[in-house]
Amino acid sequence: MANGRAAVIGAGLAGSAAARALAARDFTVVLFDKGRGPGGRMSTRRAETPLGPVRFDHGAQFITATGESFSEFLEQARTAGAADLWTGRTVSIDRGGNAESLREKTRWVGVPGMSAIVKTALDGFDARFGRRASHVSGEAGAWMIHFEDSPVEGPFDRLVLTLPPEQLIEFLARSDGDFSEIIAEALATKLSPCWAVMTVPANAADPGFDGAKLLGGAVRWMARMNSRPGQDGPDAWVLHASPDWSEAFLESDADTVARSLTEEAFIRFGLPMPVWSQAHRWRYALVTEAPGTPFGLDPSGTLGCAGDWRLGPRAELAWESGEALGQTLAD
Repeated sequence: MANGRAAVIGAGLAGSAAARALAARDFTVVLFDKGRGPGGRMSTRRAETPLGPVRFDHGAQFITATGESFSEFLEQARTAGAADLWTGRTVSIDRGGNAESLREKTRWVGVPGMSAIVKTALDGFDARFGRRASHVSGEAGAWMIHFEDSPVEGPFDRLVLTLPPEQLIEFLARSDGDFSEIIAEALATKLSPCWAVMTVPANAADPGFDGAKLLGGAVRWMARMNSRPGQDGPDAWVLHASPDWSEAFLESDADTVARSLTEEAFIRFGLPMPVWSQAHRWRYALVTEAPGTPFGLDPSGTLGCAGDWRLGPRAELAWESGEALGQTLAD
């Protein structure tokens, strides 16, 4: 016998982990996401460029696992052909241009892109995309989800919210119920943005690394997509701006951002200027001040929030947050 119906808003790692935990306790689960497909910050962008088609992992560059649950899931994803280890040359480069290898660790990536990992986590679930939820109504154990320009869904016995803090505050402020504690924690949370630039140089060049953590300048990280398992096609790179630079130029034009970061990569490392480039703004990229607890609950114990913003800026922490919330709601 099913325990009841549960809904998850947000089909990323936290949402999928919550869904799996609820389903394990015999809840019937449906997930809703405003995006066109799974991934969130583990999205993979496909692009047609003058040199051919390319896949860009323009959000999370790789993930690591230390706990049993997430490690087991990643092994399952590898068995399914959706994940593998990235063994590219990774370095740290200081302001003076001195490079040293990053410390050895197991770095996982999705195959052929990061979104494949999330797709695997959602396998077998009813996940509905292009559904932007605006608020909830009803009461504990009978939650109704309202969407922009689409029908109301419900009732649901349990409800999981994996929205970023700022969006969560707006969502709950429009909703029925006492969410004052969750809202207070979200208000106290701080996140940094990140501008990401996807670029295809005019010709291939080897700066001596496949992934680099940089100090000084606007670019904080850059990685060669072709060095990742399952990636082929023309030479292609992702450039991430530093949090401070991203904050300072948060509202800048995307073309200006793309030009600034690709010019810096050319000046510092000789990366040829692009035949194609595009910038994407991650407004809620990295949590810098978190509540420190895995999830938040409303007084009824039937609605909760989860996400990496609860614990810290790592994919595994998003998984642990969602899993813990799902298990608690299922009890």
